[in-house]
Formats: sequence, structure tokens, C-alpha cells
Amino acid sequence: MTLTNIVARWPGSTHDSFILTHSSVGNRLNAGAVRDGWLLGDSGYPLRRWLLTPFLNPQSAEETHYNEVHSRARAVVERAIGILKCRWRALDASGGRLLYHPAKVCKIVRACGVLHNIALRNGIPLPPDLPLPQHYDPEPQPPGRQEGYQRGARIREDVMRRL
Repeated sequence: MTLTNIVARWPGSTHDSFILTHSSVGNRLNAGAVRDGWLLGDSGYPLRRWLLTPFLNPQSAEETHYNEVHSRARAVVERAIGILKCRWRALDASGGRLLYHPAKVCKIVRACGVLHNIALRNGIPLPPDLPLPQHYDPEPQPPGRQEGYQRGARIREDVMRRL
């Protein structure tokens, strides 16, 4: 649950896919500069060779199994974000708002990410009796098929068969 990349340039309401598209990670992946892994996205993301998404309507036991494994892996990411927001309540809507200039808010978000990693590395527990952060994640809408879909579909099939 260690955070390895934090993009803090847009408001919290900005969709994840927009942030990925405009991040250095997204740009490097699109350019083919990273070849040793994949990112996991929900069904709101377009399928790419480097971005694995679930099957929308699984048609086989293999596809259902892939979706279950994919969901468990994505849950780790969601849990990490939940812990970050739980530890640093100002990052969650239930803890209030950061009423600073946007540039300062970006620095605060990055600092919270660094402190999150330090807390994990040193086994510092969350404070007891904290309510879970609010998390609104509307049901993602499937994107239209875009360039790279066929290659992404072949790679997803490959990964599914290895599970």
C-alpha cells in the first residue's frame, strides 16, 4: 500500500482518467517507455496494452476469475487511498476542506503521501475510532473503443489465461 506516484495538480473532483492522461506516468506508458508491468483500471478506462480493465460482461469462468483477481488487486489501491484519507482527514471531505492557495494544497497532499509511506514503513497504526473516509465513486461508464483497444484486449486475454 505504499504510494509510488502522487499527482497533485488538479482538484479532487477531477476524474482519474484525466489525471492519468496528463501525468508523466501516463505519458511514459503511452510512449512505450515502461514495459515491465500494467496498471489496473476500472471499467471507466479505455483498455490499453499497459492498462488492464475488467471484462464488462464476463462470458466464461476464466473471465469471471480474471475479474475477481482484478478486483482484489484494485481493492489494495482503494484501501491505500482510504488509509491515506483516514490518517490525514483534511484530504477527505468528511474532515473539512483545505482552505489554502491551490499551490499550497498540492504541497500538503504530496507531504501527506510521503508521511503515509513513512507511517507504513514504521508500522505506525491509524488512530483508533476514526470513522472511515467518505468515498464517492460513481459507477464508471464504459469508454468508447479507442486506438490500442485490440492490442489491450489481446494482452488482457493473455493475462487472464495465466491466472
